[in-house]
Amino acid sequence: MMKSVVSTAMAVALSLAMAAPAAAERSLRLSLQVATNHPVGENIVFFADRLKEISGGEMSVELFDSAQLYKGSEIPQAVSSGAIDMGLVLIDEFAGTIPAVGLFSVAFMFPDYDVLARAAGPESEVRQSIDQMILETGARVVWWQDYGPVQLLSKGEPVIAPADMKDKKVRVLGKPSGDFIEAVGGVPVKIGGSEQFMAYQRGTVDIGMTGTTAIKSRKLHEVMDNVTITNHAQTEFLIVMNEAVWQDMSDQEKAWMTEAAREAEMKMREETKATNLAAQEYLASETDMKVVTLSDEQIDAWRQASAPAIDAYIESAGDAGRELVDSVKKLY
Repeated sequence: MMKSVVSTAMAVALSLAMAAPAAAERSLRLSLQVATNHPVGENIVFFADRLKEISGGEMSVELFDSAQLYKGSEIPQAVSSGAIDMGLVLIDEFAGTIPAVGLFSVAFMFPDYDVLARAAGPESEVRQSIDQMILETGARVVWWQDYGPVQLLSKGEPVIAPADMKDKKVRVLGKPSGDFIEAVGGVPVKIGGSEQFMAYQRGTVDIGMTGTTAIKSRKLHEVMDNVTITNHAQTEFLIVMNEAVWQDMSDQEKAWMTEAAREAEMKMREETKATNLAAQEYLASETDMKVVTLSDEQIDAWRQASAPAIDAYIESAGDAGRELVDSVKKLY
């Protein structure tokens, strides 16, 4: 009788196990400093959904958004050390230890969006060189997120000419953007993306610097009066992964990851230009913020005034930086 009961119980347990959906064989933890309804966060959600779908549920991603675990500046170390499997990071966060990586924040390096797209494309020698530099830190770049051009924000009077920056404290993203501000006579102050609203509200800096869509998503139009469309630099985010975790994955898992990542990257790059233009129109028509568009002559004045920033980048980045600049210029 007891044997019969045990046998029946085992049979029921086995049937339930077979009927239940299989648990993901590999779950990856990913830290991001923005919310999942932020354009960058939405793209990561898309990746997570696609990876689960492509792998048939064998791989999943657990998201920790809004800097629950780490700030953006902490991601390189957290991922390289294995404290977290994956993380979102502004490319400039690597520029402190690898100066050449700051290429995309060098003022007026990219004359238009097409040159940027070619330089940041997966097959680009510029992109591949930067990915390899980052890999040597123990973090593998899984995909790039194009976030669009960077603008200048101000209170009171709008920023029109380089002379308007004289002795003003300006929020920067890292060393390359800091070199730009110093070249035009300003004082660079590094402030994280999530800290901008309070910094502008409190007057920690006189002039802001951020992407067009960030002004809308972070509601910076509530604390700043003007945005000057300089398009002087490009914002590129990276999703990086601990290299030891990557090497531990099977070839099939790597293929699933690569497919989902490529889809996420292409989706965001295709949408970025339209998204940025839509955000600019929103700011002009739906908020009290004044949107200032500069003439070609005014942009040329900015380009000439900021030229020393390119020299500063090359001096800091050495031969690697010079080679990257030459590679970008071949794309003009």
